[in-house]
Amino acid sequence: MKTYMLDKVLDTGTTYTAESDKAYIIRKVGTTSTSKATLEVAGADCLEILDEIARTHSTTYYLYDLLDLGDYYVVVPPDKKFGFTGSSGSKLRIVGEILELAPGEALPSPYMGRYAEQAKKYMSYLRGTYSHGTDTAWTANDENNVLSKTAEAGTKYHIVGPVYASLANLSAVHSPGDWTLRFYLQGAPWDILSTSMGDLGVDLWKCYWNDGTNYYYKPFKPTNLPPEIEPGRSFVVSMINSSGASKSPASGTSLTATVTIGTVVELL
Repeated sequence: MKTYMLDKVLDTGTTYTAESDKAYIIRKVGTTSTSKATLEVAGADCLEILDEIARTHSTTYYLYDLLDLGDYYVVVPPDKKFGFTGSSGSKLRIVGEILELAPGEALPSPYMGRYAEQAKKYMSYLRGTYSHGTDTAWTANDENNVLSKTAEAGTKYHIVGPVYASLANLSAVHSPGDWTLRFYLQGAPWDILSTSMGDLGVDLWKCYWNDGTNYYYKPFKPTNLPPEIEPGRSFVVSMINSSGASKSPASGTSLTATVTIGTVVELL
């Protein structure tokens, strides 16, 4: 078996076919799709991503690029068809290895094992938005839910990150400590319980900030978050105005929060 570098860009809506002696091992991905990008191998969905957490490359204002799939990499065996669907004209960049097999050589068993599993346990995301109301100020210490998810029967969600968050239409510069994210599992905060230890939640500055002119985004990997959402259990991410003062939107707009979190979906 020979191994080559894989780094290719796929077009949405196009069906590709692996050569009879070659397999793809896809370890990192990024997309330009602004809606769900779904990668399909041999008719089965095995990856769901969005440009907010997995971009094809970093830019001046988006300081992150490909998403590392870790243990949830995607295998395309020889002769299998694959492709992705996403927003119109979007691209999917795939990075990893190309395996060239000798005549009669089979794909190594670890890769075949992952191939058998990848439609049942794969990288995805949860996303939520909250709009506070046109020309409505967000008062100090006010907390509002941005993302809410109850796991469906037969499905478990593993919270692995990254976490992307933003707050649009602020009339003033976003400063460190002004806004925080708070995570809940079954209504219990994964956090301190009293402000005597500091602000509640995680500083939004970790994944969003501006310098008064330009906006920058950098998702962070969560630590100490609820490791999984079992069927029937709820997961919530809220945003809090922790600045100590009321915050207003730009005239004629609404303060709008967005949170996107990378997850592993496991079909039970």
